[in-house]
Amino acid sequence: MSHTVIDSHIDPSSSWVTVMCRATRFHITVSHKDIRKSRFETEYSSMVSKALDDDDGEDHDVLCEWIIDPCLPYFRETTLNVSKEITFEDFYFLLTHHLKLLVSGDSLYPKATRDRGTINASKLMIPSGDLPPFPAVRREKASDLRIVSDTEWDDYMSEIPQKGISSDGTTKFFKPALDKKQLLREVDMHLRIHQAVLQDTLKISNLHSIVVSTNTKMTIGLLFDLIPSAGDSLYSHQNSALDSEHHARWKQQVTDTVTQLHAHDLVWGDVHPGNIVIDTSFNAWVVDFGWGSIVEFVSRKKAGTKKGDWQGVGKVFDEWIFESDDSTQLALLA
Repeated sequence: MSHTVIDSHIDPSSSWVTVMCRATRFHITVSHKDIRKSRFETEYSSMVSKALDDDDGEDHDVLCEWIIDPCLPYFRETTLNVSKEITFEDFYFLLTHHLKLLVSGDSLYPKATRDRGTINASKLMIPSGDLPPFPAVRREKASDLRIVSDTEWDDYMSEIPQKGISSDGTTKFFKPALDKKQLLREVDMHLRIHQAVLQDTLKISNLHSIVVSTNTKMTIGLLFDLIPSAGDSLYSHQNSALDSEHHARWKQQVTDTVTQLHAHDLVWGDVHPGNIVIDTSFNAWVVDFGWGSIVEFVSRKKAGTKKGDWQGVGKVFDEWIFESDDSTQLALLA
């Protein structure tokens, strides 16, 4: 059953996980005292120890799933009648089921409990008062933004939505407000792009609005014009020999975009295949100005600089894309 961990806390005495499943939030707690003298005591202590020493997150994820797994039947039962036509307000501000794990014989089971004050209900949001007013950017209320339903996937509301239908009836791409610094830079970059009158000349997804709660106290994300694509980044085209004929054009299009940005003293800052989107006409678009970086493509010393942008473009189109071609050829010969 599809679900997404949106927050967690690991501790030897008590751990908790907050999970989104079918537009419903579950907050699950497991306490060492509740599983003492059962076979789960040793399992839990061992997994907690590994998770706390975990550098890559794998052991942390294993523990989270260990906590969630006994609750899946409860998830299924309590989400049978969830509406599939909901707004972003419904998705972000919802009733939370508080559960704790207890032992019954040779198994764990969830028991409904009261709110113990451990959940961070604003985990996926930023207080609007912590952000500049950005008067030039329109606001879209979450209650006016409908989640795009997926009739072929029952569990599509178990993840943060990527698309929304705005109040003007158009479908937009939604980027959640997970990091304040990245959101600030994203908005600032798009304002500067607009001031330079580049919004209609660059192959970028233009900023449409800032999404706020109905009372405007919380900012939950940004809306962008939707690129006409299946949502595929360059990663999706990595192992396709049929796409090799487009490589030169994609490189030129990205090069043209970066050149125009740099001419106006603007830096992309996060060059990697996941931030290059291929549209339905096989054109390459540049997305994400939040200034994260992947060291495989841009070194830490050059991150956030023009040199870093060119290093990333070179890595993607002069090295990475040919490595994937080689892998494809080897697979075909095998």
